[in-house]
Amino acid sequence: MISVKKIMKCQVAVFLIVGWVILSLIGYLKKDGIYKNYSINIKKTPYFVLVLDGIHDKIYPWSKETPDEYRPQQEENVAATEVTEQEETTQRTETVEQDTETAVLEQKKFIQVDDSYFDDAVFIGDSRTVGLHDYGGLDHADFYATVGMNIYDLWKDAFCNVNDQKVTLEEALKAKQYKKVYFQIGINEMGRGTLDGFMNEYQNAVEKFKTLQPDAIIYVQAIMHVTSKKSDSDPIFNNPGIDARNQRIQQLADGVRVFYIDVNEVVCDDQGGLKQELTFDNLHLYGSKYNIWVDFLKTKGIETE
Repeated sequence: MISVKKIMKCQVAVFLIVGWVILSLIGYLKKDGIYKNYSINIKKTPYFVLVLDGIHDKIYPWSKETPDEYRPQQEENVAATEVTEQEETTQRTETVEQDTETAVLEQKKFIQVDDSYFDDAVFIGDSRTVGLHDYGGLDHADFYATVGMNIYDLWKDAFCNVNDQKVTLEEALKAKQYKKVYFQIGINEMGRGTLDGFMNEYQNAVEKFKTLQPDAIIYVQAIMHVTSKKSDSDPIFNNPGIDARNQRIQQLADGVRVFYIDVNEVVCDDQGGLKQELTFDNLHLYGSKYNIWVDFLKTKGIETE
């Protein structure tokens, strides 16, 4: 006697076979119609797979045969993705080109200015900047400078005088906003550490100026040369070493917000050394010669809003 379970299994098997035959027949009959955009390997894949793939893409056996309408959804997505990627690539290219054009347009040129240009400026540096403060006549500018200052201690020492109190440079720059930041430092670091180490600290300082003084333009000033006499005899304080640092400092300028200016243009002789008649120690200017530096700065103004 045949059991109920066996009968049910036979019925399921018959149902599956009949369904397979029907779907395969539909797939075969409509392979050149609504399923023409699908491809299968008939040796490995039966025709009923066309029907199942079509159902997955909402293409049913009773759908009208409009080939353009019933393209496989996956292919549509791929095509749409390709178009989107092409559009994004084009947009990125256009954006880069626009940014480049904008950067070029925003490049600012130096102009001649007078003493009032420095009324909203701050000068940061070492003993050479101290001399500029003492003898330059820029009485309305602020100066945060001290003898022996170097890039490694710039943010550590409390050397800035604010309201008759000594504070750190960061505290001083948080206390007041400026339109121009003049920065010259580097002679005291000669023979200390590496060029890359110096530049890492220098670049970090420039980025910090940008953050603390968001409305200011920043002048990175070249390190002033020493005399040729000293340069030729000193293994540490020499002009080739200074030039190596100045070349790297110059690379920080973008001509938009950060500007590189080189006072060596007006204080050096034909050999590139600090003019002997301008200095008392082969390193620093005579007090009476700081006007040369100030006059140079007046040729490097930037028109600000």
